[in-house]
Amino acid sequence: MSYFWIQDQNLCNSPQPPAGVEPLVQRTDWLLPPLITTLHQHFQAWGQLGFSPGPVTPARVWLGMDGRLAFFFARNATPKPLMQIGLAPDLAAWLVLLDKWMETFVVVARARAVWNIQELGGALTFITPAFLPPALIAQPPSNWARVAQALSIAIADGPLAGAPTDRHWQPANR
Repeated sequence: MSYFWIQDQNLCNSPQPPAGVEPLVQRTDWLLPPLITTLHQHFQAWGQLGFSPGPVTPARVWLGMDGRLAFFFARNATPKPLMQIGLAPDLAAWLVLLDKWMETFVVVARARAVWNIQELGGALTFITPAFLPPALIAQPPSNWARVAQALSIAIADGPLAGAPTDRHWQPANR
């Protein structure tokens, strides 16, 4: 077993979790609004380096009070390169995972400040039980539909001022 995380734009691993990180399922009390943006940024770093953290499930996620993020990998498993569709399936699971313990509004609002509309739209495609990890769907509450609805509304609202942009995307005239 190994733990993998991104540090200084490098993929790092160790047989022990990095110092200061603990299992998400034991530290859900750390999931407060100020930390969510930092967690989103650390999750985004996986995609920027071209890696998937694997199935995003409560048992695999470790976090630090400073927003550091590590993933547990069993046996000889390692992070895989992103598929051609990018981080979208992983991001979908990530948003649903955070929403299990944090208000939907906070999860989505903070995500809008990190990812552009195109990336969030790609994730929306995968927010359905058919694409989410079974262990994530099994974890109460059943929230995937709520996250999908909130994300679709946020996407329809268009990019936030100062948020990441996609120069090819233009909001519809209202």
